[in-house]
Amino acid sequence: MAASPDTNIERLNGNWILNKELSSNSFDAALKLQKISWLLRKAISFATIYLQVLQYPIKDGQSSEPSIKIDFIQTATGGLSGTKEERLLDWKEYDHTDYFFGAVRASSQFVSGAPVKDGSIRPEFDLKTNTTSAEIKQFLTGEINEDWTKSAGFLVESKDDETGDKILGCWVHTFERSEKLEWTAEQIWGFEMIGELRYFTRRVVIMTSKGQHLCQRLVYDFAGY
Repeated sequence: MAASPDTNIERLNGNWILNKELSSNSFDAALKLQKISWLLRKAISFATIYLQVLQYPIKDGQSSEPSIKIDFIQTATGGLSGTKEERLLDWKEYDHTDYFFGAVRASSQFVSGAPVKDGSIRPEFDLKTNTTSAEIKQFLTGEINEDWTKSAGFLVESKDDETGDKILGCWVHTFERSEKLEWTAEQIWGFEMIGELRYFTRRVVIMTSKGQHLCQRLVYDFAGY
């Protein structure tokens, strides 16, 4: 099911289901790079992945302005235990541990857009992944697909800032690192048109300490509030 018209990157509240048919077919390979066991990967391949998203402002005690927090509560069929992914969008590093990925350190932020060479508006951010490949950032910004073919990419859904000026697009940029398992994952979240329908997507680049990398796009069906 396509995303509701009133959902956007600042209003992700609701229930979502990972659409494996529309997502990249590299799901298992990505989990393998992150050193997820074969048995767990096999269970995930048969499971339906559900995501409840809660997005709300929170005071951190150090600033007069609240930060935005996004909680991802993930459950699955097949007897898999759930996980909770909490992200505070202030670009500070936070530690998180669960049975799936182990201990990771993550930071998250909102980013706006800027024109690229062809004049289109793409998410603007500093790439944290340790790579010299220009294609990796182009994949994250939505300029190309995971096979390096040209992509229409993210929708540019503008918003007004505190002064009333228009901001060109709004996306979430995240970066997380597993020191023990020696991988990083960098993501951009937004909305894309697939066929004639609008979907919430997460573009992800996984990189290992040995330089192995994989690009994948996760696509989610909206399942109501």
